[in-house]
Amino acid sequence: MKNWLIQLRAGRLIFATVAFSVVLAEILVALFSLWLHGEIRNDFLLTGFITTTIVSFIVVAIIQSIVRALQRADEQLLERTLYLDSILHSTGDTLIIALDTAFRVKYLNAMAERVLDINVERAQGHRIAELVDGVRREHFEQAMRAVSPGHGHNFEFSYELDGSMHHFEATLTEILHRRQLAGFLLVAHDTTDRKRLEETLRNLSYQDGLTGIANRRRFDEKLEQEWRRAAREHQPISLIMLDIDFFKKYNDLYGHPAGDECLKRIAHVLAETVARPGDIAARYGGEEFAAILPNTSMLGAEKLAEQIRAKIEGLELPHADSGISPWVTVSIGLATRIPGNDEEHTTLLEGADRALYKAKQQGRNRVVIDHH
Repeated sequence: MKNWLIQLRAGRLIFATVAFSVVLAEILVALFSLWLHGEIRNDFLLTGFITTTIVSFIVVAIIQSIVRALQRADEQLLERTLYLDSILHSTGDTLIIALDTAFRVKYLNAMAERVLDINVERAQGHRIAELVDGVRREHFEQAMRAVSPGHGHNFEFSYELDGSMHHFEATLTEILHRRQLAGFLLVAHDTTDRKRLEETLRNLSYQDGLTGIANRRRFDEKLEQEWRRAAREHQPISLIMLDIDFFKKYNDLYGHPAGDECLKRIAHVLAETVARPGDIAARYGGEEFAAILPNTSMLGAEKLAEQIRAKIEGLELPHADSGISPWVTVSIGLATRIPGNDEEHTTLLEGADRALYKAKQQGRNRVVIDHH
């Protein structure tokens, strides 16, 4: 209805323009004819009236076609703008910000307004770094400094949104118009769900399927990391290795389901006892377990190892074929090192393994320390 009214008004305006131009042309012809005489005047008036009327209609027709073409172009532009605006505002987890050459905000989509907690009217004219604070401001300012002709700049930032922390991966690129810099476009994707999934998958890949504690892969990575850290800080690192005494006989006597339950109970004791931040309890393989203890002296590690041994024996899991105890017991080997510059983490592993072998040789159900 509104468009029809606009077209009707436009038609009336064109009609009025035609009438006005014809009348004006006729007046001019009549005024000019005052300088003529007799039949010449009459012929001029007749010819002039006809000519000016035709010319006026032709000119107005041309103007009308131009106006209609401009109207169609304007309608198409408006339609495209509306579609583009709808698309940009409905880009779910994508943040879009258009900036001028001085990095002042020209446009924000709905996601950007949510994240920055500011609407486009308030944001326009402000530099993007003025709308954020703290570490985020550093990220944006660094991105603005780093973006170069023909190359975008990728960076990451985090924002608290709806009560939880969201992570974004962003790209800042140039906007060119006729090969001249016209501004910049910042596009950021919410990668929170993906990162959570990656974290879950990483944790699963580091977890022993039966016992729920760290697996051998996680143990190897953690030992190497903590060894390098201990070398940098010149701090001691201790390693506990334990083996269930006569576990094969236990499986043969009570069955594998009972053996699995035994492994779970021992893993629980180990994880419960090795509970400091930075410590890690792991299933090393089969019936063998290990614990990495960063910044732990030999005396502290020995005390912890004895607690583990006593707690496992205190579970009083029956083991009729043990030969050393009516209950399930473990043998424990312990090694402590302050890493030297040329030493490898395997020296710690070898030391704990030697101590475990001695614990078995000396009668099992005991803690033995490797003294190099």
